[in-house]
Amino acid sequence: MTARTQSKPRARRSAARPHRGKPFYKQWTWKRLRNDWAAWACVAVLAACVAAFPFIVDVPAALTDLRDGVSRTFGLGLFVVAGWAAGIAWAIHTRAWRQGSIFWQRAFGFLALGLFLWGALGLNEADWSSGSVSFKRVSLGGDIGRGFVSGVLGKLVWVSVFVIAAATLAPRPTMWLARNGPRGVEIAWERRWPHRAMQRARTIAGSIVQRPAQRSELSDEVIIGGPGTVYRRRARTAPIGSGPFDLPAPVSQETAVEAQPEPNAPDLELEAEAAEPEQLGFDLPGAHGKWQYPALDLLQTPMPAIHRKHDNAARAQLIVDTLSSFGVDASVVEVNEGPTVTQFGVEPGWEVRYKDLQLRDETGRTRLGTDGRPLTERIEQSRTRVRVNRITALQNDLALALAAPSLRIEAPVPGRAIVGIEVPNDSATVVTLRSVMETKEFTESLRKSKITVALGRGVSGVPVVADLAKMPHLLIAGATGSGKSVCINAIISGIMMNASPDEVRFVMVDPKRVELTPYSPIPHLAFSEVIVDVEKVVGALQAVVAEMEARYKKFAAMAVRNIESYNKHPKILKKLPYWVVIIDELADLMMAAPVEVEKLICRLAQLARATGIHLVVATQRPSVDVITGLIKANFPTRIAFAVTSMTDSRTILDTGGAEKLLGRGDMLYMPTDASKPVRIQGVYLSDGEVERLVQFWTHERFAELAPERADDLLERALIERNGGDPDFDLDENDPLMVRARVLALQHQRVSPGLFQRRLQVGYVKAAKLIERLEDEGLVGAREEGESRPVFQPDHSARHVPDLLD
Repeated sequence: MTARTQSKPRARRSAARPHRGKPFYKQWTWKRLRNDWAAWACVAVLAACVAAFPFIVDVPAALTDLRDGVSRTFGLGLFVVAGWAAGIAWAIHTRAWRQGSIFWQRAFGFLALGLFLWGALGLNEADWSSGSVSFKRVSLGGDIGRGFVSGVLGKLVWVSVFVIAAATLAPRPTMWLARNGPRGVEIAWERRWPHRAMQRARTIAGSIVQRPAQRSELSDEVIIGGPGTVYRRRARTAPIGSGPFDLPAPVSQETAVEAQPEPNAPDLELEAEAAEPEQLGFDLPGAHGKWQYPALDLLQTPMPAIHRKHDNAARAQLIVDTLSSFGVDASVVEVNEGPTVTQFGVEPGWEVRYKDLQLRDETGRTRLGTDGRPLTERIEQSRTRVRVNRITALQNDLALALAAPSLRIEAPVPGRAIVGIEVPNDSATVVTLRSVMETKEFTESLRKSKITVALGRGVSGVPVVADLAKMPHLLIAGATGSGKSVCINAIISGIMMNASPDEVRFVMVDPKRVELTPYSPIPHLAFSEVIVDVEKVVGALQAVVAEMEARYKKFAAMAVRNIESYNKHPKILKKLPYWVVIIDELADLMMAAPVEVEKLICRLAQLARATGIHLVVATQRPSVDVITGLIKANFPTRIAFAVTSMTDSRTILDTGGAEKLLGRGDMLYMPTDASKPVRIQGVYLSDGEVERLVQFWTHERFAELAPERADDLLERALIERNGGDPDFDLDENDPLMVRARVLALQHQRVSPGLFQRRLQVGYVKAAKLIERLEDEGLVGAREEGESRPVFQPDHSARHVPDLLD
């Protein structure tokens, strides 16, 4: 059975291949020999034709035409085709198609990538040539590449092919770029990185590329002036934030003779070249017909970090040892170093009570030691947390141990289970306005509101920014020299850096006449001037109230609730700007007209938020007669700088702590959504930065864009306050004129304020009365301030009846 099964396959194999084992000449059959001879004959004919081809056809010319045709059709896209061929060969060699969908995804991606590269070559028309083919005419991608990206549709397909290639070859990076790319571009544009890069590129290119040579050697000179004087003006690019060109330097007459044109030469332009506008920003607003924001280069660059001498680890250990010496168990769990102070996070320990128990044997007797005393065992009886007031009570002892001039304890830190001990640094770091404006927090807040304010950095160095629209009003108080004026300048400058006059307007009140007057020429002012006369302050506040009431009427007509909804309404073509009222010294106003000022400020604080009008009020005398309870109740957001007593601190913040501040911008910030104030090192803004910013906005290219002032509101408010027309005309025998003469004769000098108080008239009427008295010769001209001298007549006026009673 087994022999039979093995013999059958052998017979089959021998039957299938009968010539196996025979010589090759015996394996050929007549049919096979006939086919082989036919094949060899064809090969011989082909060889003869190839040998005769050079005698019939011009091979070099044919190859040249073939090369030109391929170059014209494919261009450098041949390398793309070669890459595809190499990829196909690699796939066949490695049998990569067995990977399934992954292989086909990658193959489709490489196909799309090749098409994208071919299209990029089709967009490039370089001045290259290959033989008689000029790529400047057909592009580097040949006719195929140029046809692929021709037209708008072709370019859209080309971009889509790149997206497909990126999504198939690198899906994860593509998804990350799709999510974060637009945000990155937006941040770069808001921080004006492209503008700065282009500006630097222009500056570098301007310094490298020289102007073409003129006819004379004085090609870099511009000849201006008359025939007797010739000046030279050196052409150079003004640096960012610098002033105009230097004054032209005079040139000697000999040099002027050399610079004169030849008789037959065309006349040289003798007009002075127009000075280029200062490159304070990248774009020229006048060229685009709209406002442009100033670049951050106007502001001072962030200060480098200061190497401090103190060792925070040693100071942390000293705090723990000092508390331990007073029987307080605590440990420092974190250290936050800020610009001015370092906060040590102290975690209270445990108060453990122990009890000693005598050891007894099996019989219940007390066990004795070798010295004859009973043996005891200490066991834990109770465990309680160390009370926070035990740490705060050691504030002076900690300051003594740390050799600190002042020390503030925040117990507890809001949102943290620690007690913050704030120790001053041996050297403070200056926080510039630019360093805070370049942060992510400021950029995100600025995207939501144009009146975002950069306040400074916290005790841990985190930037602190605030939205004035959410405050909605700010009260600032502090002693002289603590940093109030710098804070106000930083608020104004920060808003001016990111808002145009069409978006934000200012109403500035400066009784001190020195703090806010540098901003008088800016186009952001709602009125034509900074209000410095105390007599006009009430009228200015009444004008702001009138603007608020007018806006509420507009809101009611459009059925909206606030300024955001009004500006987004489709029927509104001209948006309403925000108004920010800055009052630098509230104490002077409360002394002049306490009832009216308090009434108007409180009304604005209660109602003006929805209309986009916000108040920033500052004072250096935080007493209860200046910051009344009604004013403080309407200003939930407050900033306290260094004050002299705890009473002043409680007047501002309703809590102590401001009396322990270090000054020079060290502040406590109480936002509306916080239960405790936050310590901040305020930003610093120099006078030079303010001047450059004012110089930017007052440039002549903004002259045509300056918005209209609201002086009519101010004039109307002053007229209403005076109870009549300011252009009134009184008879000589009018009782008011008689009383004015009598009052003037009773004093050596008079002023509108005196007439307002004694005659019970407004400022405009009082000023008009003094002008009438000046026309009569009774009052002299204005000499200093509002005061005028009184000229006594020859006859005494004492006999005039006292009409003042």
